[in-house]
Amino acid sequence: MDYVSPGNISEEDFLAIVGGGVGGSIGGPATNGSAMLLLGDAAPASASIATIMLNESLLVAAAAAAAAGSSATPGTTSGGTGIADANLTIVHGTYPSGYTLPHIIIASIIVTVLMIVIVVGNMLVIIAIATEKTLKNIQNWFIASLAVADFFLGLVIMPFSLANELMGYWIFGNWWCDIHSAMDVLLCTSSIMNLCLISLDRYWSITKAIEYLKSRTPARAAFMIAAVWIMSALVCIPPLLGWRRSGPRVTGK
Repeated sequence: MDYVSPGNISEEDFLAIVGGGVGGSIGGPATNGSAMLLLGDAAPASASIATIMLNESLLVAAAAAAAAGSSATPGTTSGGTGIADANLTIVHGTYPSGYTLPHIIIASIIVTVLMIVIVVGNMLVIIAIATEKTLKNIQNWFIASLAVADFFLGLVIMPFSLANELMGYWIFGNWWCDIHSAMDVLLCTSSIMNLCLISLDRYWSITKAIEYLKSRTPARAAFMIAAVWIMSALVCIPPLLGWRRSGPRVTGK
């Protein structure tokens, strides 16, 4: 049977679920309030058992939360089901993301090498344009702007996105989740728009060589680059100011 995950959860949400589930709320309206915390890929499908996929790194926290809940209020009931009847079953297996350990190791190595190439390559482009006199022409300003966007994508965005993808849940906090998402949109949008700007610059340089090269002053080129970044920021800033759909953060971020 294939691995099926009902949703990736953060550590805080998982602990909240386990804390409430020991009292019988996880088990649902069926038998004995039993809950199964499933890591494997083969589990009985039953309406009386709530299946939660979790990372093996949370197993200790799960057992501790369950023990604390049982010892804190022994003999009490929740919804007519006794805590003493609640069962906690932990089945070892894959991670919440669905990846096995070999898959995680291979993906980590490949993407880490890719990130190093992205960061080092774009950093060399920026240094070359900034230091070499022969490269300090206006058309290379657009390439430098693109290199800056890609540099920060590889340095700031990709490591956290890789961790989130491989682990199956976000562990870096809600504040950094918002900032990370906004920067992801900002840098990806600016990278795309810088490519469009480079294409337009090449097109106008060929089709309107004399007129365009005369009008492409340093001030106008700086204005075009600034316009790209401002328009990219207009896309990512509204969610930070509250213009977004609100809801419980129980999947990924």
